[in-house]
Amino acid sequence: MKTKLPLLSLIAAATLTACSSTNNALYFERAQLQQDISYLASDDLKGRKSFSKEIDVAADYIVERFTSIGLQPMPGTQSFKQQFNLHSVIPKSVSVALDGQLIAAERVATVSQSAGFSWQQTHELIITHISADADLREQLRKLNQQGGNHLVLIDKAHEEVFSRYQNYFNNGLTKLELKDQGAMVLVLDHQGEVKDLDVKVVNEVKTQQLTNVVGVLPGKRKDTDMVLFSAHYDHLGESKGDQHDHQQEASEEQDTIYNGANDNASGTGAMLNLAQHYAHLGDNERTLMFAAFTAEEMGLIGSKHFAKTQNPDAIAAMINIEMIGKPSPFGSGKLWMTGADKSDLQTLLNQSLPEENHIQANPYPKLNLFYRSDNASLAGMGVPAHSFSSTDMANNNHYHTPKDELANLDFESIYKSVTLLAMASEPLVSAKATPSRVAPLKDDAEGKIY
Repeated sequence: MKTKLPLLSLIAAATLTACSSTNNALYFERAQLQQDISYLASDDLKGRKSFSKEIDVAADYIVERFTSIGLQPMPGTQSFKQQFNLHSVIPKSVSVALDGQLIAAERVATVSQSAGFSWQQTHELIITHISADADLREQLRKLNQQGGNHLVLIDKAHEEVFSRYQNYFNNGLTKLELKDQGAMVLVLDHQGEVKDLDVKVVNEVKTQQLTNVVGVLPGKRKDTDMVLFSAHYDHLGESKGDQHDHQQEASEEQDTIYNGANDNASGTGAMLNLAQHYAHLGDNERTLMFAAFTAEEMGLIGSKHFAKTQNPDAIAAMINIEMIGKPSPFGSGKLWMTGADKSDLQTLLNQSLPEENHIQANPYPKLNLFYRSDNASLAGMGVPAHSFSSTDMANNNHYHTPKDELANLDFESIYKSVTLLAMASEPLVSAKATPSRVAPLKDDAEGKIY
């Protein structure tokens, strides 16, 4: 797929038309909705990978749309871009010798949030033996929350779990804030007590900038009472290889771009057009905030940073839009919602919809989806924050593959889904309905080492 689209500034502004619905007029066009999604999912943006120049182009596009819609930056800021730093710590050089014996690299894993460390005295650290019948994960969790310097000697029976930690640590830590509160060295299958040691670890510490894009439509009356509409706009970028599919003709180049058309250009396009709809209506009682989050694919990084900047008590509800590019198992344009048992938001939204269009509860409870999208960052603080999707997760063969591209979207279903969200969210926007709060997650102490 070689879709090439001009920048928004080169595109003639579409004439906004209203189409009637059961409850209210809808002010967005299919053509604009399709244009937004098609641009974000085009090959030109190369999969919108975090830290790439293409995701910066995507952010500029969203800024330009927010500007044309008439949104404002968040109070106290001058830009739609909420920029912040993400720190990566990756092991570069590791040498571990115990009692004069150099330990092979495949038996060692190290982690810290510092540029490196050196140990030559056993009294400088805590030495822990993990026996074959111990719970390795639980023991490491306790040491992580304790902090300090730890040499952990692990029985060979835990080789498989050790390998998982080793891969995790070797890939590097990513942190919004670095705190050097200790280090951990894991050694697999070392017998006996350690009398002397020589440990030298050098880490590469890299700081890179990420960008959320956030716009505000001030409320007419409840300007400190907000409804948040959101979607993540990042995806996975390109695959590194230049291999060829042997089943293709030799002259046909393999598609290496993870366009992320469904995940989540579709949700971002929906968020933009809901902003356009409510800005045109201009009668929102509550303040509306529209957020395009970055680095969702890296572990909800963008929304986690955003959540730290907000007062959760001021957010009445969060509508997070995630993968609405394909027809729902309940029918074209139908939606399902994660975490329906955690607040009464589903009931309140359905009161504005005819029964045949009711938003359904998540039909895939075993996938733990409530905690796998950006709504979780706000829900953990007590906000009735839920994700809305249409995708049939049981038959989602294009998920996180180069086949998640425009040709495999159903734009008629997308348009119906955005229409449904506009109708359903009206009572939230007008402050006629206020959902119950989600029970905040327990304040589980963050690890001090990793």
